[in-house]
Amino acid sequence: MSGTKEITNELGARPKYYEMDGARLANANRAWLLAFLMAGLAIIALVFAIAVRLKPPTVIRIGVNGEPSVLGQSSPVTTSSAGDPYLTEVFVKRFLTDYLNYSPTNVDDHWAAALNRMTRNLRGATIKAMSDNNVRGKIDDDQIQSVFHLREIAPVASEPLTYLIYGVKDVHHLTKGSEVTDHFVNEYRVRLVADRRSDLNPDGLWIAEYSEHPIDGERRNAVLSASDQTETSEEGR
Repeated sequence: MSGTKEITNELGARPKYYEMDGARLANANRAWLLAFLMAGLAIIALVFAIAVRLKPPTVIRIGVNGEPSVLGQSSPVTTSSAGDPYLTEVFVKRFLTDYLNYSPTNVDDHWAAALNRMTRNLRGATIKAMSDNNVRGKIDDDQIQSVFHLREIAPVASEPLTYLIYGVKDVHHLTKGSEVTDHFVNEYRVRLVADRRSDLNPDGLWIAEYSEHPIDGERRNAVLSASDQTETSEEGR
């Protein structure tokens, strides 16, 4: 009798069959959930690995003005040099150096570099004026050489991205077999316009307006006697 009672108590202490089955199912569900989560993480890691392998390496080019640009970039960089007064001034100096220094042997390269810094409408008007006046032909016919000496450059306070430049342009040419040198003391006015940086235009700047006018009197003498800043201009090239 006592043995039967002990067996009954032992059976009563054991969990019922449905409780054991429920615990087993819960453990199985947790295992499946963990397996699915790990599989998802593995797939995500694989996708990232493939994307990294397929993406071309980033190549950074340092331009002549020290500004970095990304080669192969699909969209243009949204910044420009307009916010940096030093870079805008260097841009103007490089333009004047190319545009006003030339000889029959290098005029095409120098003017191409200068014209490519102009906006499309200014470039078109400049090329038309050169063609109408046969400027290029006269350079060859008279063996004209132009050397520009920068004297002063300063921004116009009331006009953004506008500069006044004073300089002396020495023009050597042949007249009846003799070399003649003319000294032109001019005021140059250059206005820039800002644009997005790109591989085509890493500076993010264009020459929008250009003009030159002779000066005389005391101002002319002051410009002639001023120190030459041409070397400073050429450092930005």
